Amino acid sequence: MNFIFRTSYWLVLLLFFNSCESIPFFKDSFNSKPTVFATLPQIEGASDKRTRYEFSGKEIIIASDHPLASQAGMEVWKQGGNVVDVFAAASFAISVLRPHSTGLFGGGFAVVHLPAKGKWAYDFRERSPKKGVASFYLKEDGTVIPEKTLKGPYSAGVPGTVQGILQIQKQHGKLPLSSILAPALRYARVGFSVYGDLAFAITKTWQQMNPAMQKVFGIDNRAIREGELLVQEDFAKTLERIMENAEKEFSDGETVQLVSRYYSEYQEFITLEDFKNYQVKVSDPLVSSVWGHTILSMPPPSSGVHLVTMMHLYSEMQNRDTFPKGDVGEVIRITEAMRVAFRDRAELGGDPLYTNIPVSKLLSQAYAKEETNEIERKVVSGSWPPSQEEPKKPESYNTTHISILDKDGNAVSTTQSVNGIFGAVQMVPGTGLILNNTMDDFAVAPGVPNLYGLVGSKANSIEPGKTPLSSMSPSILLDSTGKTKIVIGAPGGSQIPTSIFNTLYRYLIQKRDLYESVSYPRIHHQFRPDQIFLDPEIKDSYPQSELPFYQVQYIRHRAKVFAVTREGDRLIGVSDPKGEGVPLGF
Repeated sequence: MNFIFRTSYWLVLLLFFNSCESIPFFKDSFNSKPTVFATLPQIEGASDKRTRYEFSGKEIIIASDHPLASQAGMEVWKQGGNVVDVFAAASFAISVLRPHSTGLFGGGFAVVHLPAKGKWAYDFRERSPKKGVASFYLKEDGTVIPEKTLKGPYSAGVPGTVQGILQIQKQHGKLPLSSILAPALRYARVGFSVYGDLAFAITKTWQQMNPAMQKVFGIDNRAIREGELLVQEDFAKTLERIMENAEKEFSDGETVQLVSRYYSEYQEFITLEDFKNYQVKVSDPLVSSVWGHTILSMPPPSSGVHLVTMMHLYSEMQNRDTFPKGDVGEVIRITEAMRVAFRDRAELGGDPLYTNIPVSKLLSQAYAKEETNEIERKVVSGSWPPSQEEPKKPESYNTTHISILDKDGNAVSTTQSVNGIFGAVQMVPGTGLILNNTMDDFAVAPGVPNLYGLVGSKANSIEPGKTPLSSMSPSILLDSTGKTKIVIGAPGGSQIPTSIFNTLYRYLIQKRDLYESVSYPRIHHQFRPDQIFLDPEIKDSYPQSELPFYQVQYIRHRAKVFAVTREGDRLIGVSDPKGEGVPLGF
């Protein structure tokens, strides 16, 4: 089996300077010197970004948010690992490489499809701690305490990333944990050069960081800069403890003891008991027929159901002759499908263990027809309710996604996060790990928007042990013969479901290739604010004058899609050109 790689300048540098002992033909080049990879160099003679962000192979492809995370996955594959081992190694690695996006004190979802064994949906999202109650975030008069869910120790939920990765790998992986953790441990201890996106995030949050965090992300009492070496020694020690103790490290090991010690100064908001009581939730994926394919997505509290609702509504509207023709008609169909899906999300979305979410109804053909009838009446009558121009809250896009597919159809789609940029912006001393700020994903009060401008209802209120509603929607699509066709997902806050929709629409409906579909300018609507957000590149195609019934804002979409597809005997992976990641494979 030959390792397929480009001969372009950047990948030669990547493999040379970040070589690893497990890749035989680069074994001799491995030593303890730090990686010099900072930002990907420009590809000489390349006419577009496709050479850098697209990869084709026949054995396996991984698309991730950092080249070294993709390389970590390929390292364990070369050792005889399977797609789950690739997932686990890349997940631990990305936590080291993108600490502003994700981390071992965060959480996430994973959809796993192994055709010979079965399919599973894993929820290792953060949970509200025992002391996490709505009143904790409200003043005596019932108004919200500003910023309490956004930053600081009380914004964190009980993390689940480590527990989730370890459980999935233990159930379905092949390699020992030492092999899985080796790349991440190397990146933490040896270090890597800070790239632009990470440097920007560090500078932006520097003043909010606690002393332990500034010590890691600073040099000479100032924020570390692009191109400088980032070494995370405490993180490496935490990885070593996980290597030795596995899941026990996050139930009663030294790491959670350090968390307990940290929270002794903060009303013991998160306790050892919270960690001991944490359970990864395992269920069947949400399954539905969409656009000639079968989709496997995360059930609630993810937004997979709302992604599928968008797709159903678009199909139903496409069958009606009453909608305008051409581009304007398409904008209406897409926008109204998104509006309904996000309305449902706001009104119904939450943890299914605490509230009833009518998933079957939302996925039914009858529901699609009923909602399309309402949209059709609005279109035919021209009675569009006036759009309220509402300011758009600045968003943070600090989540990550990994898509993996092999030649036998084995696939993992996983989205992981600490929520906002560097989460709570609090590092637990001695761990090297940054707390999430996922309590903000709850509806702190009905109608009060969160970090992403999303509103929620009582269904997503804060309660002990509860999992907050999430936009993350990792998905896998099977073709009409049952073979795995597409593995897809995205980071990007509220834009996650719509970015996946946009990509699948371009790929499956418009029949563009995968790179074009991932990189194509996007349309976004999230119910509140009642505006369409369009990438500036398509302003000429969709001018405000042709969409008088909508408030249109032309703004850069920063959500990043990571996808792998099967076309014949070829696997094609794309990492969104908006980011720093690249796909790799054999």
